[in-house]
Amino acid sequence: MPGQKRALEDNSSRNVKKSKLAEDRLTDVLEKPVQLISNLMNEEVDFPRGGGTSLTAAEVKAIRAEATQEANEELFAASGKSQKKRKSRSDTKSKGSVTPKKDVVRIEHLNYKRIVPGMRLLGQIASIQPLALIISLPNQLMGHVPITQVTSQLTNRLESMHEQEEPSDTESVDDGESDSQTEVPDLFQLFHAGQYVRAIVTNVHASGSTDVSAIGKLRDEAAKASRRIELSLVPQAVNSGVLKTDLKLGFTLSAAVQSVEDHGYILDIGVQGSSGFLSFKEAKKGGSDGSKLHVGQLLDVAVVRMSSNERICTVSVDPRCIRSSSITEVSNVTSVLPGILGQALITAISPSGINLQILGFFDATADEFNVPTNPAKAFKIGQKVKARILYEIVGSSPPKFSVSLLDHIVNLKEKLSTDDAAIHLAYPIGTILGAVTVKRVEPERGLVVEVQPHLDGFVHISHTSDGHVPTLSSSSGPWRLNTIHRARVIGYHPLDGLLQLSLRPSILDQRFLQAGDIQVGEVLKGTVKRLTDSALFVSISCNADGIIWPNHYADIPLKHPSKRFKAGGSIKCRVLAVDPERMRVELTAKKTLIESTLPVLASIEEAKVGMITDAVVYRVVDKGLIVRFYNDLKAFVPSREASDYSSKLKDMFVAGRVVKVRILTVDLNPPRVVASIRQASTSKAAKVTNTSDITSSTVADGAVAVHETPAVSSLRPSHAHEPIPSKALASKRSSPLPQVKAKPTQAQSPSRSPTPRQAAPLKVEGFSWFSGDARSDAESDEASSDEGSEEDESSKKKKRRKKEIEQDLTADMHSKLPESNADFERLLLGSPNSSYLWVQYMSFLLQLSEIDKARETGRRAIQTISFREEEERLNVWIALLNVENVYGTDESLEAVFKDAARHNDSKTVHLRLAAILDQSEKHEKAEDQYKRTCKKFGYSSKVWTLFCEYYLRRRNLEQARKLLPRSLQSLEKRKHLKTISKFAQLEYKLGDAERGKTIFEGIVDSHPKRWDLWSIYMDMEGGQGDIQSLRNIFNRVFAIKMTSHKAKSFFKKWLELERKIGDEEGASAVKQKAVEWTQKAASDSQ
Repeated sequence: MPGQKRALEDNSSRNVKKSKLAEDRLTDVLEKPVQLISNLMNEEVDFPRGGGTSLTAAEVKAIRAEATQEANEELFAASGKSQKKRKSRSDTKSKGSVTPKKDVVRIEHLNYKRIVPGMRLLGQIASIQPLALIISLPNQLMGHVPITQVTSQLTNRLESMHEQEEPSDTESVDDGESDSQTEVPDLFQLFHAGQYVRAIVTNVHASGSTDVSAIGKLRDEAAKASRRIELSLVPQAVNSGVLKTDLKLGFTLSAAVQSVEDHGYILDIGVQGSSGFLSFKEAKKGGSDGSKLHVGQLLDVAVVRMSSNERICTVSVDPRCIRSSSITEVSNVTSVLPGILGQALITAISPSGINLQILGFFDATADEFNVPTNPAKAFKIGQKVKARILYEIVGSSPPKFSVSLLDHIVNLKEKLSTDDAAIHLAYPIGTILGAVTVKRVEPERGLVVEVQPHLDGFVHISHTSDGHVPTLSSSSGPWRLNTIHRARVIGYHPLDGLLQLSLRPSILDQRFLQAGDIQVGEVLKGTVKRLTDSALFVSISCNADGIIWPNHYADIPLKHPSKRFKAGGSIKCRVLAVDPERMRVELTAKKTLIESTLPVLASIEEAKVGMITDAVVYRVVDKGLIVRFYNDLKAFVPSREASDYSSKLKDMFVAGRVVKVRILTVDLNPPRVVASIRQASTSKAAKVTNTSDITSSTVADGAVAVHETPAVSSLRPSHAHEPIPSKALASKRSSPLPQVKAKPTQAQSPSRSPTPRQAAPLKVEGFSWFSGDARSDAESDEASSDEGSEEDESSKKKKRRKKEIEQDLTADMHSKLPESNADFERLLLGSPNSSYLWVQYMSFLLQLSEIDKARETGRRAIQTISFREEEERLNVWIALLNVENVYGTDESLEAVFKDAARHNDSKTVHLRLAAILDQSEKHEKAEDQYKRTCKKFGYSSKVWTLFCEYYLRRRNLEQARKLLPRSLQSLEKRKHLKTISKFAQLEYKLGDAERGKTIFEGIVDSHPKRWDLWSIYMDMEGGQGDIQSLRNIFNRVFAIKMTSHKAKSFFKKWLELERKIGDEEGASAVKQKAVEWTQKAASDSQ
């Protein structure tokens, strides 16, 4: 140990001019002897008499010399420090308002890497979901608060409700009111958008690990991004560290309603041994009527006074009191909560923000997003300002805080536009902005643009272009300062007061960006995404999905919807309902509704008495029907208005049936609509019978006519007014979709010389021998007359027609795609070695949810396919890996993987599994698999380059660049050049083009005669579009001696690139250089 001290003493610096370095090293030296003595005392066992010591004389001498040296250094450092302070003071006096010569605190932005569990932040509610809150955090981040992390009291109420809740079978005939009322309030009652909250981080997830699309909803990017950061609002967690002594006048904190008493509310403030009290009178000042606060509701409160025993803290929820409350000191750094307002002193101003000193002695920073525009003009050093704390900077010593000087945060208000409207209302998502000006460029993050005076927007680097943009420049390129662009609003960050914009052409041309953009009743074309037992999911744009419930698949129930709806297939549908708050879009595929020309009834305000429109039977009740219009508007149809017949309604009407109705009455308060099916069938008769609007003395234009119906006999009974037989009625109303049979009853005659057609590639998407759908059968039934159809065709003509039909079906049988197990088995008998057929068979079984049978089919395929067909067998193994990855467990996937690696090329299987895990967004497992592959096949250049490509696609640049030196240690020397070239190409495509250029420069300098590498280098630079850089490279190449054949190929490449990204002048120059090179080569050869 003394040896270590001497080494430290010899190597330590004595330069006292650099005060920071001297202080750090002095601290190290002063701490070392304490540790040394402590260790020696711990190691002592015996205590010799006579005041002896266990140290040798040399060690004692060394320690004494060390102590003297440390004392001297401390004196010198203190002296130097005081001299520097005096000098700094004098310089300040002489130079006026120049920034003092002191260490400026570095200003850092908040990002995912700097957020850790336990960190407390100020946030603002961006949106409210049924089971979560989306919170806007500083620096354009979003957080997610589950409903179970709001308050512990609300969680207890939800748990007790779940335990005591009993399902009710009773149904209300009048659907105007809810069937059941719950006592537990939902989040929409407890919070509002724009509300400020204090939160604590509970978990931070890796990118992609929480990418869960909402079922049947618009894919909200903000909600998706917020799931990476899990937050809690529970006061016990947020206020941990606050002491009773901190609860003074002006201290603000979060509280939860614990109980309701006679004169007010008892609040849980999260401080041990103390509770809060809010009187009913004070509760009214918070916007409540004094009796509407719910147990478990979260409040932001300000301390008014503390009781003498420090057990009851009286608080206020008056917004004016909370906005103006500030503190000057705290007992501990843990008592500094986010959202606290304090007096701050400006100590430094820089382009990246402001340094301050808050609450007397804590350092603080305000980045450029949290200071007004042009802070150098708005503030000066030494000025006192009000600042609100956003969060504590983790890992800082001494503690530092990030604060905001923005007016809307200091005053805890929503930022408004120039016309005093809320930003998200003035610029809703989807708004296209004709001209935004670039104000500031952050090379690695994005652009800050001016939308209007005092309103900025932020364009993330990924939204500047549809292509990959590695970095941005403020002086060159399409996004330099003061350039004007067309942008579209894709979100809003309430806390920062910034619009989230996109410059990507694909976003600008997109039709829908949010649910509110989709019009109810609009007819759309979508793509079938997937079919489940409970619903059909349809993609209607690149970021919007809709849901179709089973009773809206068709006009009549389908027995086998999987035969009609294939993944990837096109579908025509109509928007049935849109819920913008919950981001849900419901569609219908009923042909009757899609082709209907009747008016769309989507709200009760649009309902007019006498209107005839379409409706869908929602439910059959004892006294009538409940029918549903668009946008979930419902109406009641009494039994007498449902049908002219006295038969049971349940036999005549089934849920999902489309009916025409006529509006009879409309009541707005309470909302209630009564309709009629019977009167909608003959609109003229309905108009005559409806005399409620006719009063005496009414003057009307028209003619009076008397219609007499004399008795007329008929020789042929028409039976037109007889009741329809129940059997025939049932066949038209609720019959299921008939199955496709081998012998169609009717078909068109084919041409006598049919044109042969090429068979389409095999796809499991179904095949229909009939044009149209099941409605064709219904229409053919309606075409039958009362007496039946009379056919006069001869038997000879029938036979000829039947023969033509059979011939046509025989031709179609060859192009019929497999639709059942028997079809696949028949095809496999003819092609047992086709992995394509086996995999399609497995996919077909998976669509039927027969997972085990799909596995068995895969194993049977491996046994059936010839061992010589290695590629075909490998395809089946990969299919089995995909099945286990989606439907199996980690153990079953590992077992199949080991079998596949044993029966196939092991390296190929390792890489395929890594790609499968990556595609299914199991990124941690994919990374582990790549590491496993590199460890086993480190001699292969391919595994290293694929691993690097994976890291670069995940934007993990640091890890990707560490792979190159690691790979060169494992690879043979002959593979080094190829691997380095591959890494350079990946940098061009996915990383930093400048880094790729640097790597290539090193390659061509060390291997100038490797023409193939020169050619790759030229191609990579050509992709960047920098023609001048390319010209420099070509000039360097032609300075090297080469054959005429090679020169010709390089001149040809140069000419093509000049024509592609250069100009005609450059192309002419290339031709001239080619002539000069040829003449020079000819003269040299002579």
